[in-house]
Parts: sequence; structure tokens; C-alpha cells
Amino acid sequence: MSSETDRSTGSTRVLGDTWRSVDDGLRSVGNRINPVFQPLADGYNRLFGAYFGEMNGLQFLLIFGSLLGLLTAPFWGTFSLIQTMTIACIWAVFAMSWDIQSGYTGYISFGHSVLSGVAAYATAMLVYNVDPEMSMAITIPLSILAALAVGMLIALPTLRLSGPYFSLITFVAVLIFYRMIRPFSEYTGGETGIQTVSVFTYDPLVRYYYMLIPMLVVAVALTFVARSNIGLVLMAIRENESAVNAAGLDATKFKLWSFVLSSIPMGIGGVLLVHYYGSVDPTTFVVVDNSIEMIAMAVLGGMSSILGPLGGAFLFVMLEDFLLEGLPASARWTILWTIILLVLVFARDGLFRKLWHALERYGRRGETR
Repeated sequence: MSSETDRSTGSTRVLGDTWRSVDDGLRSVGNRINPVFQPLADGYNRLFGAYFGEMNGLQFLLIFGSLLGLLTAPFWGTFSLIQTMTIACIWAVFAMSWDIQSGYTGYISFGHSVLSGVAAYATAMLVYNVDPEMSMAITIPLSILAALAVGMLIALPTLRLSGPYFSLITFVAVLIFYRMIRPFSEYTGGETGIQTVSVFTYDPLVRYYYMLIPMLVVAVALTFVARSNIGLVLMAIRENESAVNAAGLDATKFKLWSFVLSSIPMGIGGVLLVHYYGSVDPTTFVVVDNSIEMIAMAVLGGMSSILGPLGGAFLFVMLEDFLLEGLPASARWTILWTIILLVLVFARDGLFRKLWHALERYGRRGETR
């Protein structure tokens, strides 16, 4: 018994020593790289730090290195990779939109796919039922407004609820919208959907930028809001809604604002998706599975951080459609959702939030331990 205990203690000590060596090595590398990019980070911090958050040299390298990679992807990526990254841009919009409402307030929505579905169907129905030649300059704003209107229709009666009651109502909203498609098949196309929507372009390079640029705009806008006083109030609602009300702030009003902030980019994402596929159908655009995937992306990257869900969306889509593409569907889904479960157990703050904090720690100047 004593020998087994000694072996266990010895193994723990070896693992501890190994981790300390790795940690010291990472700090040493960070202390070399961070000063190289710190002047650029300092310039960014002076200009934009108050609006989007300050960062050290390593964090600056991650953000702007990733941005450079996204902007130049068509020049170094394969056709298959660019196709995957194009669809990842759209899902990143969905994940960030879900995060500003649910991740920040703690009111978990299972019905966000209805917002993107409404925008997609609005575009398709305007073309199908009104005018096949209707300009995108008309259909796109009207579709986003439709998503906002439905978002308010869901939010107004439900935001006074909390916990599972709110989540249940959002879940039911998806089911209602899905079931309404068949009775109104004359206008919605029923189960087969509407196949007459024009695509932005068939050029894969141009199409990629059509999806990337709106995603980046949404990311900047939502990050700005999240770092503002509105974002602070939304997080306070998540932590203690009663305290927010006691401070003289109307928590319900701010929750309503979170739905507005979420519905508009969800509408943008729905429009991008329908013009990507050139068609719309209930199975692709409305089902609850889409909402679950949005949540998984936010969890994977790190909720209540905006950029975390963006990274989580890219990782999720890259795993599903690129890295695991050759596997049977059952094996692909098993591996993918096992990864999500492992993140929930071992990295509840999300992988990208963990990475961000690690870069902050290893970028501290003058530290070796």
C-alpha cells in the first residue's frame, strides 16, 4: 500500500515538474515575442483600447495575425478550405448574435434559428411572391427588419420570464414557425422550400469576401457594444438581475435591447445564408438543430466574449466540414460533440478565452515563473 502511494506521489511530482518546465518555457518564449509586437499593441491601445479593450503584444499578434489570415485566405488556401471558411463566416455571425443576447444576459435562447429563418424566408418570399427581379437593395433591408420584428414579437412577452421558462418559449417559437411553413406552402414553398433566390456570385473568391466583410463588421460592432456600458449592464443582469433593478436600472429594457442587438445581425446572417445557397427550405434554415449548433460554437470559443464565439464557429465548421470530412457522418458527429462535451467539462470558459488569458499571462514582461 505504501509503495503504491509512493508511486502515485512520484507520478504527481513528475507531472508537476513537467508542467512547470513547460510553463517556464512558454513564459520565456512569450517574453521574447511580446516586446516585438508591444509597440504596435501600444499604438492600438492608445487609439482603440478604450472602445475594444487593451491587449499586449501576444494578443495583438493573435488578433491581427488572424485578421490577416482571413483577409488573405483565398491566396493561400485550397478551394475546399475557402468553401468551408465561407460558410464559417455566416455561422460566426450567428454565434456572435446569439452571444450578445444569451451569453451576456444568461437568458439562454434555443430559438435563434427562427430569426435567421425569418430573414431568409422574407428574402425568398419577396422574390417568389412579389417580384422575381426585386433588387437586393430592397429585399435585404426588409428581411433584416422582418427578423427584428419577429425578435421583438418573441422578446416582449417572454423577457419577464426567467430560467427554463424563457428557454422553453424560445424553443416553442422555432416549432411554431416550422409548423407554419406547410399550411402556407403557397407562399413558402412548403417542405421543398423556394429555389428561385439569386446568389451573390458564383465566383468562390468574391463570394468569400461577400461573407467575410459583413462578419467582420458585425464582430466590430458587437465588440464595441459589449465593451460599452450596455454590455456591462447585460453582464450584471446575468450575475444578479435583482441588483440591477435595485440600482434603478430597468433590467427588462436592457434585455429587450439585447434582443434588438441580436436580431439585427441574425437577420444579416439569414440573408447571407439564403444568398449563399440560392434557395431556402425549413430543414436547412429553421430547425432547432441550428440553434443548438450556435450555442455549441459559443461554448467552444467562450461565451460572453463575442470574439470567442467567432473563433468557436470557425473551429466547429472546420472540424465538421473540413478536418473530419472524410469520416462517416455518425463518426464525424460523435467526435465533434465529444469535443464539445470535453470543453464543457475541462474548459468551461471556452478554448479561445483560455488562449486569450494564457497570452495575457505569458506576455507579462519581466516574469520567468
